[in-house]
Amino acid sequence: MEITITAKIKICPNMDQVQLLKETLSAYKNGCNFLSGVVFETKNLVQAKLHKVTYGELRSVYNLRSQMAQSVMKTVIARYKSAQSNVNVIVGIL
Repeated sequence: MEITITAKIKICPNMDQVQLLKETLSAYKNGCNFLSGVVFETKNLVQAKLHKVTYGELRSVYNLRSQMAQSVMKTVIARYKSAQSNVNVIVGIL
C-alpha cells in the first residue's frame, strides 16, 4: 500500500530570496514562451525532438538548469496537447 502525505507550508523569504525567485520565475516564463513559439511553428510535440532543437538554448540563453529546462518542455507540451483535445471535443460537439 502506498500512502501520500501532503503538507501545506508557508515560506517567508528575505528580500534577496524574493528577487532570486522572481528571476527564476521570469526565466521559466521566458523559456516557456520561447518553446511555445517553436512548437507553434513546427507543430512538433515530441519531447525528444524538441530537446534536440531547444535544450541548448533553454540552458544558455534563458539560464535554466537542466531540470527546469525539462520542466519547460513538459509544461508546454502538456498545454498544447490539452488545447488540441479541447478543440477536438468542441469540433465533435458541433
